[in-house]
Amino acid sequence: MALLKFLDTKELEEFATVLAQDLARRFPPASESRTDPGAKHQIKVILEGLAARAVRYRQEHKLGLYGKAKLGNVFQWKLKELGYSTEFAEGATKELVTRLAAVK
Repeated sequence: MALLKFLDTKELEEFATVLAQDLARRFPPASESRTDPGAKHQIKVILEGLAARAVRYRQEHKLGLYGKAKLGNVFQWKLKELGYSTEFAEGATKELVTRLAAVK
């Protein structure tokens, strides 16, 4: 039974999707081309907030290596589906996953 729970990632995928949608709502793909200091600060603050939510989720659901990787993967693919460039999606995902990995 424990193995089946380990393989059930529906809730994790939904959480990663919500994170990506929240990013898109607060910093739409069209804003990606902005290079002004305000935009850089805005995306930094948004990503820090999303990472904090992901860390809380990780602690509550005891995500292991597979879970963290799955969360990052779903988040990245959802960003691409929402219209972000590959470079932006990879950078945002790296920020998120790095924070997840750094917290014990």
